[in-house]
Amino acid sequence: MKLKHFFNGVLCVSNILCLGTAHAAIPVPPDMRAVATNEQSKVPFIEAQNTLRVDMSTHIDFDYADINPSEIPIMLAEIDDEYNTASTSETDEPPPANDEQAAGGGYTEAEINEMINNPLGKLWMLMIQNDYISYEGSAVKNRIGQNTTLIQPVMPFQLTDNWKVIFRPVIPINSFETVESISINVPGSGPPYDRNDFETELQRENGLGDIVLWTAFATNEMAKPPNVFGFGLTTMLDTAAEKELGTGQNSLGPMALAFHIDDKWIYGTVVQHWWSVNEDSKRDDISLTDIQYVGRYRYSKDTNIGFSPNIRYNWEADSGSRWTIPVGIGADTMIKMGPLPVKIGLEVYHYVEQPDQYGPEWQIRLFFVPVIPSPGWTQKALF
Repeated sequence: MKLKHFFNGVLCVSNILCLGTAHAAIPVPPDMRAVATNEQSKVPFIEAQNTLRVDMSTHIDFDYADINPSEIPIMLAEIDDEYNTASTSETDEPPPANDEQAAGGGYTEAEINEMINNPLGKLWMLMIQNDYISYEGSAVKNRIGQNTTLIQPVMPFQLTDNWKVIFRPVIPINSFETVESISINVPGSGPPYDRNDFETELQRENGLGDIVLWTAFATNEMAKPPNVFGFGLTTMLDTAAEKELGTGQNSLGPMALAFHIDDKWIYGTVVQHWWSVNEDSKRDDISLTDIQYVGRYRYSKDTNIGFSPNIRYNWEADSGSRWTIPVGIGADTMIKMGPLPVKIGLEVYHYVEQPDQYGPEWQIRLFFVPVIPSPGWTQKALF
């Protein structure tokens, strides 16, 4: 909302607030807390053995010279009768998968613990993340709370015998305080104005934001620890329900990720960049880089301590307002909700670099990640 032909000070403040709102409206890209993932094979199927037949073949020696061929069918029938009496339905069918395996689509709980946060792993997940960010700056009198709930399905597919693809849409539900109007309280001769010179009216907007979809490709070897690599495309779609909740642009760019994973430490990064592809003269162009840096210590097989915030660099902003850098710490652990494996976590961040006039100060992140059974056909080569 650029207020042309108005006081220069009002123009400055409105631009800052609009840019801040657009920046906040961009959903946080996907979280890649990697956890060491030694790719283990599924529990092999153990075929039921016919112990009675094995016993007989071991201990009964047939003297073929003394046996009348016409009696052989009768003897085999007697053996079958004994076998059918002694056997049960359990020996005729594969052992049923236990609850632990069924909940993870055939994987054991130990295997799920190892694979749950591999960004290029085999598991299907439904990540639900909530980010509350407190904004402040010289352009506003009070702190403003912006909240985004991100719904992130993680869906890996085996493209060929050697290549896989991972689709990860990020669907944001935003609740933002947005600028409704700005008025000047104290007359002045020109900028710079103090924030006390302005009266800003805010209103809260709720609804769908801009959906992000990143698509990563990797070979089977690239997806295996200790070193995991992937690359692909990321898109940001103009899907916001209200103009204040999104950028007003469709954007596209590259993405890449790299992690080192061992028994005690996980560290790496996910980098994405977007350029606007349909320029709208009424909205700011997009040239935005997002760098998620991850560092985690494996306190136990279920619990990690570390961080995974998102640094952003806005190439279209003024030189002093381009960086947004958070630092902090958190923890996550695996629990069971009935038979369902679920990862939960909490992280807290303080922004050590942000635009002075309007930018984030504190962030609280909560996430809830149930593991859902992945369809068997997705693990077979599609081509």
